Amino acid sequence: MKYFKLILIWFLTLILIVSCDVKNKDVTQITFWHVMGGPAGDALREIVDSFNLKNPEYKIVPISVGTYEALSTKLMASMSNPPVISQVYESWTNEFYNSGVLEPIENLIDEDFKDEIDNDFFEIFVKDNTFNGKLLSLPFNKSVPAYFYNKDIFKKFSIEKFPENWDEFISVMKKLTVDLDKDGNLDLHGTAFNINVWMFECRLFQYNGELVDSNMNPLFNSEAGVKAVDIDKRIVNVDKSGYITTGYQHQDDFISKKVAVIYGSTVSLSFIEDSNPEFEVGIAPVPQGDRKAVIISGTNVAIFKKATPKQKEGAIKFIKYFTSPEVQSLWSYKTGYLPVRKSSMDSELLKKRFSEYEGLKEVYLQLNSSYMEPQDRLWYLGRKYLGNALEYAIKGNEDSKKSLDQAAKEILKEIKEK
Repeated sequence: MKYFKLILIWFLTLILIVSCDVKNKDVTQITFWHVMGGPAGDALREIVDSFNLKNPEYKIVPISVGTYEALSTKLMASMSNPPVISQVYESWTNEFYNSGVLEPIENLIDEDFKDEIDNDFFEIFVKDNTFNGKLLSLPFNKSVPAYFYNKDIFKKFSIEKFPENWDEFISVMKKLTVDLDKDGNLDLHGTAFNINVWMFECRLFQYNGELVDSNMNPLFNSEAGVKAVDIDKRIVNVDKSGYITTGYQHQDDFISKKVAVIYGSTVSLSFIEDSNPEFEVGIAPVPQGDRKAVIISGTNVAIFKKATPKQKEGAIKFIKYFTSPEVQSLWSYKTGYLPVRKSSMDSELLKKRFSEYEGLKEVYLQLNSSYMEPQDRLWYLGRKYLGNALEYAIKGNEDSKKSLDQAAKEILKEIKEK
């Protein structure tokens, strides 16, 4: 009897193992390459786990690649065996599609989801993912720039509100640059920042400028471009009310009350909160020039053509789930990335977040006056040349027009060699 019981247990265990193996074989594995870490990585895992639990026939397998540069290199080297889903910048999307390795999102969505995209997604995100009339990808981790300021310092200096335009901004930064202990050294600066193409782009569009024309010929080396550069040049080299930093030094100096104002993205707020600042943090939209304008930032998600029909079916189901109003509210609440849906703005979670920070909703609503970078693969290089020009002009105090002209020449050279 004893041996019979052992044989029975062994037999039942074998059946269970075989059953589980068959079950696992029925599950469609869907690889998803991404670079999300920290709070965003945690939020993504939570969303993936939720999807997998609700959709047991599929398993989204998130694989963190580390950095965007590493992701770009890995994708380029893996075209014979790509992931099913990946984060992609617009210039990558363009190149992958032209190489025939991407499956356009519009080929995989039904009419109901198409109507949701047309009617509930922010228009700029739909435009950003549409290439020559084709919807190739969908938005993933999107943000807009934001200014963060020390409300306690503003009160101390009787500054009632954050500057709404650049003239006010320059004036306030001067007022906030002081030698508090009268020892001959400045204890407080108005601002500190990394030299950044993103803020230049925002100002360029605010002064009615453009980055490039439809053939990628540079247009940023214009009067509007010079105005955009000269704001930072004046702050750093003339008024000396701000200084240049690298990495996250500007955030550290903000937390330690060495500077009163910094800019970052909507995502920066969670990192600032994690630093437990000993003052009340304010958040505000970007000051405006001749008009309101900001450039959206962040990546999208695309599906690769080599995936099986079942994998594509699961991939689009996951993307649809990820971009649903409820999940977008959670994603935005936990990470600071923007919801891709207009309806998410009225969710209880985001109402709660907006109530915590006066001005945060207005920062998000900069989407209504937002623009995007060029989608052409050349802009990946163009951005680097423009970044170099800003270094020469602001850090090196070189002539703004000449610096921008040099960047424009480098891009034109790339066009000729294309």
